[in-house]
Order: sequence, then structure tokens, then C-alpha cells
Amino acid sequence: MFKDWSDDYLTGIAEIDRQHQGFFEAAHRLYDQILNCEGERGVEEAVTFLQDYAERHFQTEEAFMREHEFPLLEEHKKLHDAFFECLEFLVDELQIFGSSQHLADRALDVAQDWLIDHIADEDMQYATHVRRRRGTHSTTGGTESN
Repeated sequence: MFKDWSDDYLTGIAEIDRQHQGFFEAAHRLYDQILNCEGERGVEEAVTFLQDYAERHFQTEEAFMREHEFPLLEEHKKLHDAFFECLEFLVDELQIFGSSQHLADRALDVAQDWLIDHIADEDMQYATHVRRRRGTHSTTGGTESN
């Protein structure tokens, strides 16, 4: 079963939380396709979404971390780089072997294992950092809106 969105994943940063929720929605669409044995059809869309999502989202996160002087920014960026390397393997497999149910399963594993764990563990570190710097429990601020 694919994990559902939970308020436990909220960072308190509106733009980042919206992006995280959009990721969960897209991952659930892929999960539904896999359950219906239609994963092969959706795998290219899923891989493309993961690439686009990661690029846009990681830029947003990194800008926020720079703005708030997060001391572990470079380490966090290395995690983002590792995700892109993982995605490259999926893209390579897609180009070499084409769409398959197996590749859809792998894309879903990447989505669930890497990104959800990243949200729950790593992203909470910079949200906590910002709250501590402000001496508050709110992380609303300048990079929050579009």
C-alpha cells in the first residue's frame, strides 16, 4: 500500500507543502495504475513527472535553505544529487528497454522510499531550523508564496 498524505509531512512552509502534496497525488496515480496492471502505460509519465518535480521542488527547497542560512545546505544538496542519479538509472532503463510493469514498480519504489522518507526526515530538519531561528512554531515567510 502506498503511503497517504498526512499532516506529519507538513513542514509549515506553504509552497513546499503544496509541492509535497502534489507529489503524493501523482505517486498515487501511478500506484493506482500499477494496481490495475496499467503501470506500463504510465511509467514514462511517472518518470518525466519525477524529473520535473524534483528539479522544480529541489530548487525551491534550496533557495529557502539559502535564504534561512540552513547550515546543512550542502549535505542536503548532495541528497538531491543522489536522487537525480537514481532517476538517471530509471531514464536509462526506460530508453533501453522501454516501458514495463517492472519499471513502473521501480519508479513507485523510488517515489515512496526515497522522496517520502526525504520529506519525513530530511526536509523536517530545515523546517525545524527555521522555527528555532525565529523562535516560533511557524515557518511562513518570503519564499512561501508564488
